[in-house]
Amino acid sequence: METFINQSLDLVRVHLVLAGPIVFALGLAESTVFLSLLVPSSALFVAIGGIHAAAGGDFFTVWLAASAGAAIGDVITFAIGAYFQRDIGAVWPLRTRPHWYVLARVFVKRYGLAGVFISKFGGVIRPFVPLVAGAMGMRWSRFMLASPLSCLAWSGVFLAPGYALTAAMA
Repeated sequence: METFINQSLDLVRVHLVLAGPIVFALGLAESTVFLSLLVPSSALFVAIGGIHAAAGGDFFTVWLAASAGAAIGDVITFAIGAYFQRDIGAVWPLRTRPHWYVLARVFVKRYGLAGVFISKFGGVIRPFVPLVAGAMGMRWSRFMLASPLSCLAWSGVFLAPGYALTAAMA
C-alpha cells in the first residue's frame, strides 16, 4: 500500500501544474446551473486539497483558481437567470422540482446579498440562487458584491481541510 501511495504522490508531483486548471473547472461546474448537479466538486475539493498538499502544492494558487472558476460560474448562472427571467421555472430541473425554484426565490427575497453568500454552502440550492437572483432582477453590482466573496469562502472551506490534515500528519 505504501508503494501505491508513493507512486500516486510522484504522479501528482509531476503534474502539479494541472491542479489549478482542474479546480478551476470543478469550481466553474459546481457554480454553473445544471452542471452542478453532475459534479460533486465540494467533496472533490477536500480530497484534492489533501493530495495536492501531500505532493508539495501551494494552497493559495489552487484556492484562487477554484474561486475564479466558481465566480465565473456564478456570473454565467446569474446572466442565464437575467436573460430568461420568468421562463426559468419551465426548464429542467426546476420544471420537475419546483420546490428548488421556490426555495431559491424565498432565499433571495428574504436574505438578498447575504442569501447569495450563504447559498454557496447550501448544496443543491448553490447554483439556483444566482439563477433566481438574475431572474428577479437583482442588480449586477449588488450580485458582484456577494458572489466573489462567497466563492473565496466556499473554495477555501472545502480545500483547506485537506491541507490542514496533511500538515497535521507531517
